[in-house]
Amino acid sequence: MSKYDMGILTFWDVPNYGTFAQAYALQCALARYCKDRDVKQIAYLDEKHYNAYYAKSAGRNFLRPEFYKSLWDLVNPNSSYNQRKATFPKYYLSIPHTERLTANELDRTEFNTLVLGSDIVWDYSFDIFDNDQRLFGVGIPAHKKVSYAASFGTIKPGSDYPQYVIDGVKALDFITVRDENSADIVEEITGNRPPVVLDPTWLWDFNNDDNVVAPKYENYIIVYGQDFSNAFIEQLCSYAKDNQLKLICLDCNNDQYDWCDVLIHQSDLTPFEWIGLFRHSSAIATSTFHGLTFSLIFNKKLAFCASDFILAKADNFLRKLGLYELLSVKGRDAREMLDYDWDYSGINAFIDAERRKSLDLVVNSL
Repeated sequence: MSKYDMGILTFWDVPNYGTFAQAYALQCALARYCKDRDVKQIAYLDEKHYNAYYAKSAGRNFLRPEFYKSLWDLVNPNSSYNQRKATFPKYYLSIPHTERLTANELDRTEFNTLVLGSDIVWDYSFDIFDNDQRLFGVGIPAHKKVSYAASFGTIKPGSDYPQYVIDGVKALDFITVRDENSADIVEEITGNRPPVVLDPTWLWDFNNDDNVVAPKYENYIIVYGQDFSNAFIEQLCSYAKDNQLKLICLDCNNDQYDWCDVLIHQSDLTPFEWIGLFRHSSAIATSTFHGLTFSLIFNKKLAFCASDFILAKADNFLRKLGLYELLSVKGRDAREMLDYDWDYSGINAFIDAERRKSLDLVVNSL
């Protein structure tokens, strides 16, 4: 049986910039503030979850046009699929990690401390997550099990929770969650309300991280996300034209936004280049949780295309920042949001206080 000191279990290898960033940030923060501990990410992802990104199949119905598109993606070494498969797992290897583990191997690996989170690791409703009980710590040998900023995502209080969820949550020695919805669920299961803490990306100073790469572009608006309405797009293009700014799309799911001036495919962009493009932008338009988070981290003008899925993760946080009314209204004019008086002094003061609380909670729990 292999043995490690402190292991962090999150969505290892998932080809998503926000997922990488939260894993990297929590790793860096714990390594800095727990100097006497050997902190490593657990290099494990459920097989079904991994295959959803890296084991594409063309299927057998050769009468459908989609068959040939999928087949071309598989055989073309330069396709986005093959480029992603060749690059993204390598990015995770830059983070200190355990040996790569299968489910059976993880069940035979011992940890002094197991940290679960962050992200929506507890949203068992997603089919590709495969009801992986290990995300709740079940079956993993550890002397202490804690969570940091774990989220139940779309799961609501009063749901019919699987038994492994109940058993796993009850067995944790200390729990923190990322949102009030998840706190409600934990309180329902355990009888005790856990603290709500910041997403790990707030714990690390990305403004002064030398790994972040400065882009070659200047005077631009980042476009990151999906499901932008036609009205939102028209308003964003109008704002960009009036302010002589380029629109740069950072592809997150084979996005093909011909209304943007520049399209950067995921296969052509490392996570630290992605963060750098956020850091040096003039403004940001996004529909994602971590797009929203990095907009605020870097004190940017922001247009947020709201959805119930993202608001479930961020609504209470936005209320505390005084931004909920501005950013939560579906159909809000993008120009109105970008022209908002973005005075970050109060926001930054609140975040600084919450960061200290979050760090104290996680460090003391370990």
